[in-house]
Amino acid sequence: MNDIELRDELAALLPKPGEPRMPEGALLRRRARLLAEIDRGLVSPVRRRWIFAPAAAVVAVTLGATLFAAPWDRGVAPPIIEVLPGDHDGAVVFLNRMAQAGAGGETERADGRYLYVRSRVAFTAFTGGEDGSGEPVRAELQEMHDREIWKPLFVGGNGLIREDGDSRQTGPARPVDLQPELPDDPGELLAKIYAESGNRGHSPDGQAFTVIGDLLAESLLSPETTAALYRAAARIPGVELVPDAVDAAGRHGVAVARTEQSRRREWIFDRATGQYLGERSYLVEDTEYGRAGMLMSTTAETTRAVVGKIGIRP
Repeated sequence: MNDIELRDELAALLPKPGEPRMPEGALLRRRARLLAEIDRGLVSPVRRRWIFAPAAAVVAVTLGATLFAAPWDRGVAPPIIEVLPGDHDGAVVFLNRMAQAGAGGETERADGRYLYVRSRVAFTAFTGGEDGSGEPVRAELQEMHDREIWKPLFVGGNGLIREDGDSRQTGPARPVDLQPELPDDPGELLAKIYAESGNRGHSPDGQAFTVIGDLLAESLLSPETTAALYRAAARIPGVELVPDAVDAAGRHGVAVARTEQSRRREWIFDRATGQYLGERSYLVEDTEYGRAGMLMSTTAETTRAVVGKIGIRP
């Protein structure tokens, strides 16, 4: 089973939405109170620098967002960002507070509808450096572009992905895709992820962090499952809290991160509300592929909603 199949298998175990919950506004206020406590105690002011600076704006993720113009319009050399120190104890506290803040919330009823997620994304590609060629490795960050996905939330539905001018169909969704079989206990959940991961990835801990990050993105999770994922992530060795991170839309937040083979992957959250913003990855030390701080990937979720038909935007 490859990484994509693993993600599909784990996603198939996610609970079916539909439980009553706390109103979204109250949930965000609850998160904000708890996260403000973390911000005061664990996240100290830092000197902030990043090589490209989009205009600042407030983005309402649930209602859509203004898209920022990236400083690169075509593929260019990846920018170098500042590598800030991370704090393991801070990550453990942050993730457990996030779980506490989200528990008891509401998942929108989704029978017969689709989860729609729109993101801004860009990834670094490498060329050259083949064995014996003597050619140096060249890195190029692709043009920033939109990614849209419609995920069926009912049995038998097909999904759709549109990205960078291409479209492809996914699905159909199976009955098992809607069954609540993923454990809510964080210890059991993490053990299941380790068992399902086998020998994939560079290490079991790194693969577990990747799987949980993939489940948090482009998914409609119950509050109980989301809380369990946060608590499970807090148990992964090497997780750390990074005090300032910037997503592909230019929004600053706090990041939960882990480094594997000189590459740090970050899950970025709004500092005040705990809203998931996107991901970023970059090198933390000089390697044959590039300098410390070289951006490897950047994403930003700009719209997330449940819609009635495939291909329809909110």
